[in-house]
Amino acid sequence: MITDRKVINLLAMVLYEVINHRVSIDVAFKRACKGKCASDLNEREKLYELSRKFVSDYFKLLCVTGKKDLSLKKLARIWLKGINKRLTNPACELSYSEWFYNRIKELLGDEAYVLLKTMNERHWWLRINTLLAPEEKVLKMLDNEGVEYEIDKDYPFMVKIIKSSKPIRLLRPVKEFNAIPQDKASAVVIDALKPQSGDVILDMAAAPGMKTSLIMMLTENKARIIAVDISIKRLKIMKDLLKRLGVDLSRVYLVHGDSTQFNVRHADKILLDSPCSNSGAIDKDPGIKIHLSDGKINYYSNIQRSLLMNALKLKVEQIVYSTCSIMPEEGEYVIDYVMKNSRDLTIKLVKEIKWASHGYPVVKFYGNLMRLFPHIHGTEGFFIAKIYVSQ
Repeated sequence: MITDRKVINLLAMVLYEVINHRVSIDVAFKRACKGKCASDLNEREKLYELSRKFVSDYFKLLCVTGKKDLSLKKLARIWLKGINKRLTNPACELSYSEWFYNRIKELLGDEAYVLLKTMNERHWWLRINTLLAPEEKVLKMLDNEGVEYEIDKDYPFMVKIIKSSKPIRLLRPVKEFNAIPQDKASAVVIDALKPQSGDVILDMAAAPGMKTSLIMMLTENKARIIAVDISIKRLKIMKDLLKRLGVDLSRVYLVHGDSTQFNVRHADKILLDSPCSNSGAIDKDPGIKIHLSDGKINYYSNIQRSLLMNALKLKVEQIVYSTCSIMPEEGEYVIDYVMKNSRDLTIKLVKEIKWASHGYPVVKFYGNLMRLFPHIHGTEGFFIAKIYVSQ
């Protein structure tokens, strides 16, 4: 049994990795746990959940202690004893930076509280990989493992996990790649793209390949995809993943390149699921809270503008632009920028997914944009724009 002192040391090390090395909670836990955690799976999972909650409560701890110079071990001790102080400041109560809470409240009013509270809770989705197994078979496998789930009403291949006695990654269908942990928001993005058999699709930020594999699944391996990524390392990992998922690699062209400058002779559709702040994925990685800032959001916004401007130059009629972000700088304002700087093109925005929320009312055309929210749709926070382009 791991001792309290070891738990304190572990929590402090996880938070240190998140703060100083800017890694995800998963990477931080693996590094902190290496050679120190119990080999017992249940014990390890308890420590992981403790670590997640500790990192998520970082801003709450700063509010309670009123100090930023306390050691991480001291913070861990205080947290393990329990936070009994009543917090009247909603940013402190929900454990977000004051800046971030106020920014979301400017956009959503009182609804911001519900959204940010929901983002503190972990939600799990599985995508049934019909390239390898029919839906019925995978559902039976989940039944046999005692998993409680709901089949999604919009996409029958998406399953919301209600309860599982073991970590999702250790479920048999996941280990055999018959099911893939993937948020419903990703399915919505691809639904907006409407891929068809025979389509040539340019995926401008393809790695790790989850949306590429979903396109191939929905077209029964009959689309052709030009998958571009700036990281050759990620492309190599992507190739291995696609193979394991049953994707026909002869129909996927992996290209190492910079999509802000990339050119292509022909494509029917473009998918630009852009690099972003991941502010919509806090439920998956609470460490994201700690590093969100104006500077980080503006950094990604500039990349997104460059990527989308180049996509518009490629003379492709349909583009889907998406980000896992709840910030307008990575959504509405990016679309506004490219429209103002592409006067030679006729750009039409279509709200392809009717049940999605519309964009923030910070631009005139917000009603033609799409947003997904955790507290409304049970997904990660996402921005989606379906763009039709003509010369």
